[in-house]
Amino acid sequence: MTSKRDSLMGRTAFCFPGQLQERPTLKEDHPLRRDSHFKEWVERASHQTPFDLPDFSYKGEEIGFNLKLQISTYLLSMVHFYRLRSEGWVPDVVTEHSMGIYAALAASEAITFEEGLWITESIGRILEREGASSGGAMASIVGLPFGEVEKINQDLNGFHLSIANYNGSKHFVLSGEEEGIEKAIDLALSKKAISAARLTFNIGLHSPRLSVLSGEIQALLKEIEIRSPKFPILNHWTIRPLMQEEIKDFLSLEIGQPVYWDRCVEKLIQEGINQFIEVGHGATLTKLIRWINRDVEAFSAGDRL
Repeated sequence: MTSKRDSLMGRTAFCFPGQLQERPTLKEDHPLRRDSHFKEWVERASHQTPFDLPDFSYKGEEIGFNLKLQISTYLLSMVHFYRLRSEGWVPDVVTEHSMGIYAALAASEAITFEEGLWITESIGRILEREGASSGGAMASIVGLPFGEVEKINQDLNGFHLSIANYNGSKHFVLSGEEEGIEKAIDLALSKKAISAARLTFNIGLHSPRLSVLSGEIQALLKEIEIRSPKFPILNHWTIRPLMQEEIKDFLSLEIGQPVYWDRCVEKLIQEGINQFIEVGHGATLTKLIRWINRDVEAFSAGDRL
């Protein structure tokens, strides 16, 4: 991996992605398995959770699949964060997409690694329970402008659809009832969307319907001590730096609020950020950033092994 010390740099943002959409492939010969940071942080996690990342990466039952993806995302983001730091990379700012907030907080030392893991797993179990009882779904719509996507929501009034993610000028994620999401996919394709497809979620994340969970999450966080973030965190909802005293409220409310990723990227560029590093296993955010602005540098730590 290229070190910050070896590159001509401007200002850098570390970007923590939301939940992986597929099982990470980490077989025995994968270079990350030989990395000392991978071994250290997976071992450290094993003292707290029975989840086994190496085992999940190539086998295992599909029971609790989304919860396992959430924990995998958190662990891999933390592994890549410490890999980057050991190479000399230092972020000027941190930003996050959806559930990437947990790793962003741990990386910024507002919470410990163990607290971030516990929060990820605990909120994940709440969402797993809610998905099993109430259902829901999400779909990615690519190639239609905002007005067309909003019209789909209006045409399907009654299925509690809302835009969950604003990922770019023509890239949105819809959230709501499963039947409504299926109909929205058909409508989007009929309007010549480039793609319209279900995501793995069995719940409508970032939908107003999930606001009912805020009290339960607030109670869950009661004993967690929040410290002042070491790096400023630009959050995905209000597009402002998260203050220490706001973090618990943000964590309890954000699952019922949309993710304005496009605004995050545009705000950071306005403030002089010209390099974005995705701190995770995939390159989802990297692709979105390049879509929003092709003049900035963007790459994924997971691609540089």
